[in-house]
Order: sequence, then structure tokens, then C-alpha cells
Amino acid sequence: MTRPLHVCVTGHIAGDDVRPYLHDPTGPVPGGYFGAPLMGVLIGALLQKGCRVTGVTTDAALPPDNPDIVLEGPNFRFVVVPCRRRAWRPNGWHLGRAVDVFALERRRLRRAIAAADADIIHAHWSYEFALAAIGQRAPHLITCHDSPRAVLRYMRNVYRGIRYLMAMRVFKTGRHFTAVSRYLADEVQPHIAGSVEVVPNPVAHDALRLGRPRQLGASRRMAMVCNGWGLLKNPQPAMRAFAEWRGNAPQAELHMFGSGFEPQGPASRWAADQGIAAGMVFHGVLGHTELLAALAGMDALVHPALEESFGVVLAEAMALGLPVVGGRNSGAVPWVLGQEPETRAAVAGVLVDVRMPEDLVRGFAEAFGPRYETLSRSGFDRARTLFSADAVAGTYLDLYAECLSRAKGKELLMTNLG
Repeated sequence: MTRPLHVCVTGHIAGDDVRPYLHDPTGPVPGGYFGAPLMGVLIGALLQKGCRVTGVTTDAALPPDNPDIVLEGPNFRFVVVPCRRRAWRPNGWHLGRAVDVFALERRRLRRAIAAADADIIHAHWSYEFALAAIGQRAPHLITCHDSPRAVLRYMRNVYRGIRYLMAMRVFKTGRHFTAVSRYLADEVQPHIAGSVEVVPNPVAHDALRLGRPRQLGASRRMAMVCNGWGLLKNPQPAMRAFAEWRGNAPQAELHMFGSGFEPQGPASRWAADQGIAAGMVFHGVLGHTELLAALAGMDALVHPALEESFGVVLAEAMALGLPVVGGRNSGAVPWVLGQEPETRAAVAGVLVDVRMPEDLVRGFAEAFGPRYETLSRSGFDRARTLFSADAVAGTYLDLYAECLSRAKGKELLMTNLG
């Protein structure tokens, strides 16, 4: 019997996202790295396809000298190594992680990845996880989830400069790369010698299960999911636009989720100070399952971010059947929403200038206009065709086979030359 392919997946993995794959899903699980549920979705899809998977991640709640925490499940091993909590200030006897360019984290990750002894390493994000994967015995595939250049443009500080330099080293020394959108592939390709394949992020099964094509009813429940009250997420124009649009739709509600959008958080205080809080509901951070359940009760999504390398919430909203209002110049947003070259319109939503409240108002009105049901159905279908976990995992398996084939070819060549 052929043994299963063993994949080491390393990146931002939350403990709760892989809990279902453990022998004891009710037991204590380290927090891991919260904020990227797509990683748990991908691991689950690879297990479903018969792979053996080792997931390796970091956890800032662990002391720097803590031993690796290892949990097991059927064909699955979850390895959590420490990550220093502070970037600049000392962490006990240890320097800040940015001071030595994540040296401790890279060392611990490299050791855990080597111990996994996998057939192939799939590293996510082009920083410490990718650096730890490069140079291992097994071949690697690196998936880029953001544009280091774009991040540095919007967050001009020394920390982001260090991250940018880490990514440049990854691009120079890595061998096989994918990007989660065509926009991101174009962003990173100038720094990478080989070709960059486009493989989108997977959406969670719950988003597909809860989704349905929508019919326009009387309610006007708009959702906004932003992790951070900052420049890049750009929530203020959307909130101003909602307040104006609500003048013609008094039943409208804007439900806001994410860090900074708690009931007494900075977004709530800002809205109150501006006198525009009517109809706004602040939920703050929810677990991924809770968030999907809440979004399933919405009618549409507004996504005002200035730049997205993919935007999982866009794909999840589409899977749920929600029309989306997003930025026409916001990186991957038009691609995710299915912009058509001929018309420049998106099949799953309305593209606007997210810096301009008046254009967002137009987008809200159009999303809830005569095309509402068409937008809903198109997004519903597009998400299932392109962004299902099964489809994404299948594409990655093909790329794993290609990486392994090239590695064996190189090994045979070196043997013959020797």
C-alpha cells in the first residue's frame, strides 16, 4: 500500500481552527496564531484528501524557552513553538523579536519543521515561516499572502522595514512560489526568478453550508469586517456613507466586526463623536464560526480596505450569497469579485472609490437595486467554483507533485554529475 503524502504546513495556525482534527478535540489546545482561519480550512481539506499533515506554528503566549507543544490526531500532528511577545523591548532574558530579525522564532521553527520529516513543506507568508522552510531536506512551496511593498507603503515604520527585508531574502532564496490572487502575483513577481502560480485562499465549509442565493427583502443589513481601526482598513468613509445612505433607508443597519469595533471601542467612540452612530451595531472580535453565523444573517457586505492581497471575508461573503461593495483600486478586490474586462464591472458586487463617501453611497444603492439577486447568485456560484477548500487543496496537491518531481530530477542530475 502506498503511504500517504506527508505535508508540513507552517504558518499562522490557530489552535481552535485545528481542534476538530485532534484525538481529543475537547482538551486544552494552545492558542497558536489567531487570525487566519484559512489555514485550518486548508489542513482539513488536505486530511480529507488522504494526506498526512504536520502543522507548525508559533504562539506568543508561550515563554521563549518553553519546549514545543505537540498534539496528535488521526494523520495529524500540531506543533506549537514559542514566539516572543514584544518586537523591540526585552522578553525576559531575550531580545525583542525584531531586534535580531526573528532569530529565535526562525531557529525554533526550523528545528520543528526538520523534526516533522515531511515529504514537502508548505510555508505560508513570506517571512519567518518561509525562511525556516528554505534549506530543509524536503522541497518547499511558499504561498505569499501579502505584498511586503504595499504593507510598507501603508505602514512606514522600522518594524515593517525589517519584515520587508525578510521577504526580499525569501524571494531571493526560495524556489517555488504561489500567490493568493493575480494582483499579488504581479506584485511579487519582479522579485522572484521563477514563475508565481495563482492559487486562491479557501473558504470555510460553514460559509458554503450556510450560503444561499438571496432575494431582496425589506431589510437592509450591511456588514463590515475590519481587523484594525487604521489607515489601510479605511473604515471611516464607509461609516460616513452609511449614515448618509440611511437617510433614504431608515431601516438600514451597519453591523461592524473586528478589532477596534467593540461596543465601546475606538470606532464606536468616533461614530458617536461624529453624530453618525444611528443604525450602527458594534460587535468587536468574534470567533470564526460565530462570525460566519452572524454574516449569514446579513444582506450585503461593504469592504472599504484600500488594499487587499485576497480578502477571505470577500470570498466568504460571496459563498454566503451576500453582494459586496468594495474598492475598484483595492488590490485583489476586483479579481475576487469577478471583474469582467469588457465592462469593468464585478459579477459579485459593486466596485467603487472607497475613499469617497459619495461613491460608497452609490454602491450601497446599486447593491440593493435591481441587480441584487443577480449579484448574489453570481457570487454564490463563483465562490463554489474557485474558492472551495476541495478545489484549492486539489490545486496544491498538483503543485506538490510538481515540486517533488523537480526535486527528484535535481537529485538525479547531481548524482549523475557526481
